[in-house]
Formats: sequence, structure tokens, C-alpha cells
Amino acid sequence: MRARGRNTFIMGPIGSGKTYGSAMRVFDQICEQKPNKSDIRRSRWVAVRNTYPDLKGTTIKDWCDLYHNEEISLGRFNQDFPPTHHLDFDLPDGTRVVAEVVFLALDRPDSVRKLRGLQVTGFWLNEVKELSKAIVDMCDGRHGRYPSAADGGPSWHGMIGDTNAPDTDHWYYELAEEIKPEGWTFLQQPGGVIEKVVGSGSTRKSIWLENPDAENLCNLPDGYYIRQVQGKKDDWIRVNLANLYGNVSTGKPIYGGLWNDLRHVAKHPLVAIPKHQNLMMGFDFGRTPACAIGQLMPNGKLRVIEEIIATGMGIRKFMDEAVLPALKSRYAQFPLKSIQVFGDPAGIAKSGNDENSPIGILIDEYKMDAYPTASNLPERRWEAVNYFLTNDIDGQPAFELSPECKVLRKGFNGGYCFRRINTSGEKYTETADKNSFSHPHDAVQYLAQGAQGEIDHSWRDRHDSERSNRSHLIKDQTTGY
Repeated sequence: MRARGRNTFIMGPIGSGKTYGSAMRVFDQICEQKPNKSDIRRSRWVAVRNTYPDLKGTTIKDWCDLYHNEEISLGRFNQDFPPTHHLDFDLPDGTRVVAEVVFLALDRPDSVRKLRGLQVTGFWLNEVKELSKAIVDMCDGRHGRYPSAADGGPSWHGMIGDTNAPDTDHWYYELAEEIKPEGWTFLQQPGGVIEKVVGSGSTRKSIWLENPDAENLCNLPDGYYIRQVQGKKDDWIRVNLANLYGNVSTGKPIYGGLWNDLRHVAKHPLVAIPKHQNLMMGFDFGRTPACAIGQLMPNGKLRVIEEIIATGMGIRKFMDEAVLPALKSRYAQFPLKSIQVFGDPAGIAKSGNDENSPIGILIDEYKMDAYPTASNLPERRWEAVNYFLTNDIDGQPAFELSPECKVLRKGFNGGYCFRRINTSGEKYTETADKNSFSHPHDAVQYLAQGAQGEIDHSWRDRHDSERSNRSHLIKDQTTGY
């Protein structure tokens, strides 16, 4: 309501007052338009919805509830195409408001032709996730053209929008969470319910609690949100009631009920803190290697700062072309030998070509302090991450992910999942689906295991002993003794 940036959008659960709030803001800005020489405040707004049934049943209805009904008449409302409210009324300061609010349904990308030639002050995009990006782009190029410069020009112009939570592959998510374009503000309301996970393993399930911080409760029936939980699937509840991004995966999210995007993702990109000389890295090896860089803070919080992902690379090429350049450019204050590395236990297997293992190469050739984790069992690895996801430290989550870790974030939001089995009912595999999210998430799991001290010291001791023996052998051959 107070924002006056160029483009402002708000995401919230159903019943949170988004549509009424947006209508009120449009009206406020109509009254704020600076008067021209004749003391007339002129403006033209276009309210957009994806279909005419939704436009008439929700957008227009809510607007008329506020500004055109039996008790309030601020101007003529034309129900012909396109429906238009012609506002004409006086303000207490002696100025006159003359404005139009035009209601348009733009349900397809080719609907942009309806926008061509429009001279508009601002756009209100109602339930914006239902609109195509092409329509939003066209709207962004049409505002600011009314009133004309000869009539004083607009004192503000731009777009506002409201929406329920979209999926993580939606253009809204990409703009709000990844691109973050200048001049665009994305706001997020508290959810109506909060998810709590109880049990573990096969008995793990989500229970839903009322959120006392939810907005608009005074205008809703008692128990409005918690009553809607009954009979609904968790995925539907997360999007529509808890106001969390959805996922498009057909599988079952591995961290479902534990991951909370709003709580676990940092508001700004994370950077390594130099005074904590404990930079850590988790490695998943193979021809699609992945690395997660993080820090374990003195209070026990695990911060995941960066993800590095590649395809078609062995460990040496991955280090030389991807990992080392990142370390030199963004972590130069951390010497390689001071970085703790935790890797897939399968990384101790030696190659048939040169008798070197990936973890051994990190130790011997790159002088890193590397260890295999104590177990490669998926359950052990997931529990290591779950430990940080489910614990709080001084009221804050013990796990924090940088928003720059885009693949990891989408994986946490459901991309990293158990694959659904093609059979009747909802049945899933007990292993993670091997997809683009699995390798970086394996790396995070090894990082979490290492942060908890779940590492194989005995292998490292044997390796160091063998390396020492090799060193002595080379020395003996060189000196002749």
C-alpha cells in the first residue's frame, strides 16, 4: 500500500486481502495524481485478469464492492466491452478527479494486440501468475503515456500485481528470486498456516498449524485457514494456504515438509566470512561433478554459499576449469590447505589408469584437506541435511542457503525427489531420482555430513601413511639408498 516504486507485486495465500488491497492502492494513486492547470487529476488504469469470467466474478466485483455500489457512486460504470469505470468526483482540497479504470481479460500471449495503442498511467495485474510473460512485458512498455506531457504528465506510472504462489519454473519465480530486475519489488505475505513435520523415515508426515502472523484475519471467519487444511493434499496447502512456492515435479520431494523457502533462503547473496577460517566444500564426483561451498558458523549454523556444477568432466578438469577459478576470485583469503573437503566415499576408489582416486588427487595434487564421509547410505546423507533444516539457533534456522544457489534451491523446492512409480495409487521409489538436481544435492549432503563430523578418519590415516611411504621410496631411489 505504501510502495511507490515502478513495479510492485505481492504474493500471498488465498483470503489474505490481496485483491482488495490492490484495488485500494489503485484508488489511492488515482487521487495522488498531480492536478493539471485546471486542477483536474487525470489518470487511466487498466486492470488485467486472464479470463473474462474471472475478471467479472472477482476483479470487477471486488472493485465495485469498494467504489461502485448502492452506497457509493463515484462515476458511471460502463459494462460494455471493455468494462470501464469512469470516475469523476471532487476531493476536499478543491481539485477534481477524472479517471478511467478499464478492465481487460488477456488470456493468451497473442492478446497483446489488445494493448497496442493504449495510453495508460498504470496497470493492475490481478492474479498475475495466470498471465503470460509476453503480456506482462507489453504492459510494462505501455504505462506512463497518460496524461500527456501537455496535460502535466503522470506523477507516477508503473505496474502493480497480486498473486498466489507460483511454481518454481514460473517466470514470476525467475524474476522475483533469480533475476531481481531493477525497479521491480516483490513482496511476500505470511502464510495462513505453518507446516510442522513429525515422525521420521516412513512415519514422517506434515501437520499444519494456524499462523498467528497471518494477515487479514480480522476480516475472515474463525479458523478460516486451518479448516481448509482438511481433505487437502500437502502440495495444495503449501501453495494456497502456506504461501510457499510450488514445484512441477511429479515425484515426492525428499525434503517435503522440512524445507521452507521463505525461512531457509537468505534475503541477500551470502559471502564467506574471513574471520571464520573454516571454509568447507562438499564434492560429488563422477562425470557430472558438483561442489557445494559453505561455512559452519561458531553457533552451529551451516551456510551454503555457492554451488558449482559441471558435466563431462573428471576431477582434474573440474578443479582446473571450474573450482579453482571460483576459489581464486571469491575465496582468495582462504588458502587451499585450510579448506576442509568432504566427498563421496566412492571417491576413494582408484582409477585403473593412474592408480589415483578423486579424493586422493585433491589431497596429493591440490594440497587440500580432504576426507571421505563416513557413509554413503542415502538415509544417512538425508538425515545430515535434515538435522540443519529442522533445528533453530537463537530463533533462526540452522541452515541458510544463498539465493545464488539456484539449482539447489529448486531441488529443495521439489526438484530433488523420489520418482513416482507408474502404478495405481501414489507410490514412489525409495531412492532419489537421478536428474539435474541430484548431483548438487549429493554434494550438499556430503557437506552436511562433514559439518557434523561424519568423516572417515581411518581412510585418511591410511592414505597419509601410503603417501609418506611413497615419498620415502622416491627419496631412496633418488639418493641411491
